[in-house]
Amino acid sequence: MKTPLPPLNTWQRLLLMLLALAMIAGVELLLRNEQARLSALSQQQQLAAADQVRTRLEKELNIPLYLTASLASYLTAKSGQLEAQELDILLAGLVRQSSYIRNIGIAPGNRIQHVYPLAGNEQAINLYYPDLPLQWPAIASMISSRRALLSGPLDLVQGGRGFIYRYPLYLEDGSYWGIISTVIDLAPVWQLLTNSAKELGIEVALRGLTTEGEVTPAFFGEQQLFNPRSLQLNVAIRGAEWQMAVKEAPVTGSRLTLLRLGLYTTALCILYLLSRLLAAVYRLRHSRDALTESEQRLRSIYDNVLDGIITVDRSGRIQTANSACSRIFGYTADALLGQKWTFLLANTQQVEQQIEQQMQQANPEQQQLECQGLRADGQSFELLLFHTPMPQAHYYKLLVLRDITERKRIEQLQNDFVATVSHELRTPLTSINGALSLAVGGALGPLSTQQQKMLEIAQNNCRQLHQLVNDLLDFEKLSSGNMPLKILPFDLLPLLQQLSQQLASSQQRQFELTADAKSYLVLGDENRVRQVCLNLLSNALKFAEPDTPITLQLLTHTQQVELQVDDIGKGVPAAFEPMLFQRFAQADSASSRAQSGTGLGLAISKQLIDKMHGDIGYQRLANGSRFFIRLPLANS
Repeated sequence: MKTPLPPLNTWQRLLLMLLALAMIAGVELLLRNEQARLSALSQQQQLAAADQVRTRLEKELNIPLYLTASLASYLTAKSGQLEAQELDILLAGLVRQSSYIRNIGIAPGNRIQHVYPLAGNEQAINLYYPDLPLQWPAIASMISSRRALLSGPLDLVQGGRGFIYRYPLYLEDGSYWGIISTVIDLAPVWQLLTNSAKELGIEVALRGLTTEGEVTPAFFGEQQLFNPRSLQLNVAIRGAEWQMAVKEAPVTGSRLTLLRLGLYTTALCILYLLSRLLAAVYRLRHSRDALTESEQRLRSIYDNVLDGIITVDRSGRIQTANSACSRIFGYTADALLGQKWTFLLANTQQVEQQIEQQMQQANPEQQQLECQGLRADGQSFELLLFHTPMPQAHYYKLLVLRDITERKRIEQLQNDFVATVSHELRTPLTSINGALSLAVGGALGPLSTQQQKMLEIAQNNCRQLHQLVNDLLDFEKLSSGNMPLKILPFDLLPLLQQLSQQLASSQQRQFELTADAKSYLVLGDENRVRQVCLNLLSNALKFAEPDTPITLQLLTHTQQVELQVDDIGKGVPAAFEPMLFQRFAQADSASSRAQSGTGLGLAISKQLIDKMHGDIGYQRLANGSRFFIRLPLANS
């Protein structure tokens, strides 16, 4: 018969309870740490898998895009001159190097004249890019920026869907030659992405980024993958910006269950506790090494940026500075640390006031300031300062410093050149115009009909050149801020009546002026408003259909007066509308030849109206165009 165990006394039971609670607390603490580790491990594996998929996609897609760039370099070296037979041999070799190329098209003058392989792509021959209303604005922007563009997925004119990589080709003399387009077959690319993701046990989705930083809907995978909890990576594809989202893998719970059982059954085993301690030490050392490597990589990137970057604490003292900062200002890194960052500026008080005003806003954002920097040798220079408030408590702000001395020098040279040339041209042009006026007026005696006609042609061209010089001078004054304006109240209605009557009699055209009041007192410079109105009326006369009236309408708003100038004609091409108020902008070469003009009138008009605190704009009408200006009421 077994002897029963003696009962435990109160202290023993209490000690056992305390030990049990301590073991439970220790086990649960270890389980929580393990769950966090498994979650981190899962994220690391997910990141590694996503990086493999991204690397494979970048490699396979960039090969045909690099081949297109090499073809463009070859065509540039050949001055765009290639025979069809030679081109077929060259394109065949390029197509064989990538299984994803469906075809390569050559489009001199924006019209596709050669496609390889031709079989299955016949419908792309003679395709004229401006005839593609949905794609042409992006293509036109690509041509003007001289940057290649990867578009897609798109419906192809020859059938199917794919990506199109378009490369604008400029010859060595700077002239625009045409476009090289490479069509990437969509099916094998998606198959590659699907197989890679399946092989690594993840789900991926792709979407694009526009030049304005906006995101497009997902064109591969599920849109729901793009959420704040998902892993998102940038994909480096030539001519496009993509983002890849990866579905987060769930943390498995089976290992935690086994660990819980093992810990509770062997809680009193010292060896197991020791093994867990050693594992924790190992993980800590591994994390420390990874953190050190990450800091070194970040520091290397930080020191190789061309702009100076400094971080400043709340007291305004420099905490860190990269190598570029030392190069720009001439100080060593040690000499910068701990100094007030404002000692790098020549106009300290003005910059501090602007930054202080920004910091007082509810949500301060990045601020860009042009100021004077001060080098170690006391020399001042032009400096562009980017100021970004930092949300972290340790740092107060991030400052990016850029030396813009060379940029300012080039801008000044351009302005001086325009001003000098314009002033030097005015005097001889005035003399020439005066002499031609005397000759046309009969001061040199009777002229034959042919002589009279030739002198009038010369006089008209001289006037156009004189107007160009005046426009250049006006634009230079506006750009440099040296054009004074006399902002006074005046009545806009008599001014329009006088202008319409003058143009109606000189141009033999009909003007219809309607107004809903007897006077329109506005604030502005009357002479400059006259210049703007004359420019709008002259443009309407140039581009309106013959024998159609020009309609002028005055409208009164709450705080503004609006003038609308309507004409009946073809209107402004949709692709040209964003460039309408840029200098030297004209719709096309044919228009610029048929209708005289400098391409500065609307640009000057916009700057003048802006300086008078008004608005100017364009509206497309069903059968013509409408330009409008809005000026503030004198009593508003």
